Amino acid sequence: MYILATAFTAFCFAFLAIKFFKPVAIELGLVDKPSDRKQHSGHIPLIGGISIFLAVLAASLLWLPNTLELRMYLIASAMMVFVGALDDKFDLRVRVRIVGQIIIASLMIYGVGGYISNLGNLFGFGDVILGPVGIIFTYVAIIVVINAYNMIDGIDGLIGSLSINTFVSIAILFIMSGQTDYLSYPLILATATVPYLMYNLGFLKKGSKKIFMGDAGSMFVGLSVIWLLTMGTQGEQASFRPVTALWICAIPLMDMLAIVVRRYKNSKSPFKPDRDHLHHILQRVGFSSRQTLIIISSIAVVTSSIGLLAEYYYVADVIMLSAFLVTFVIYNFAIRAISHY
Repeated sequence: MYILATAFTAFCFAFLAIKFFKPVAIELGLVDKPSDRKQHSGHIPLIGGISIFLAVLAASLLWLPNTLELRMYLIASAMMVFVGALDDKFDLRVRVRIVGQIIIASLMIYGVGGYISNLGNLFGFGDVILGPVGIIFTYVAIIVVINAYNMIDGIDGLIGSLSINTFVSIAILFIMSGQTDYLSYPLILATATVPYLMYNLGFLKKGSKKIFMGDAGSMFVGLSVIWLLTMGTQGEQASFRPVTALWICAIPLMDMLAIVVRRYKNSKSPFKPDRDHLHHILQRVGFSSRQTLIIISSIAVVTSSIGLLAEYYYVADVIMLSAFLVTFVIYNFAIRAISHY
């Protein structure tokens, strides 16, 4: 009942936040305008991420224990949403966003005193212990995951569907481990995202009620994902292995890494927007936006399921890592083949 109450609170507060902030966003000009890269009609309020954060904040303060970890997470999340909202409004330069992400990463790392120090038995010779290098690795991991979820946000429903898939998968991992102290966190995040997804996909009323996640939302989702994965994989009471985390967020990671490689080969900035993401390529070959959403979301469910099953049956880390790398190579070849179709 306690867990259901926290989830229901997040769901209700998300709806209320959307209702309240939609006219405010329009008044302040916090909207997404059509362009060559953004093919939609009308000015769409960018309040999805703000509504999710406020719902998470409300549910957490009402129901969850007041721990240092929770306080640091909420403060870091508030800062991330603020930076993202500024980016939504003023289109900040890449270096400004990265500096903001580094500051927020520092708050999470040093505020709680935790970082990614153990990568597991990736090569079959014992656990890979990073030691102090883990701090640098954690900075990189935080920035990569934040931007992976930020970059995948390109069509209606995609970032919402992928984030719910990730949060639910993390919740299942906590349940499988029998360590449910953190179970409320991913469930709150998942249920808080559902109202946004309903508005974004037009389930309530098409057209006039649509909202977008915005950079404030996609970066907040990425921050929440890496925070949960770090809590779940590190420490003596880790709930699941680090290599499993790769499968839980495989699609955003693979899409980002593949496009960064392509941009590097073409001597382009890895952060320069273009229309070469997976969803763009699928649409170019003839799939509709809704079909593309179903295809990518289905693949994400499959990759997460592989991670969950491998964790349940305790498949060796080296096998899981090798399989992930092979999958990434196949993904790259498939993307190239489809893009030249």
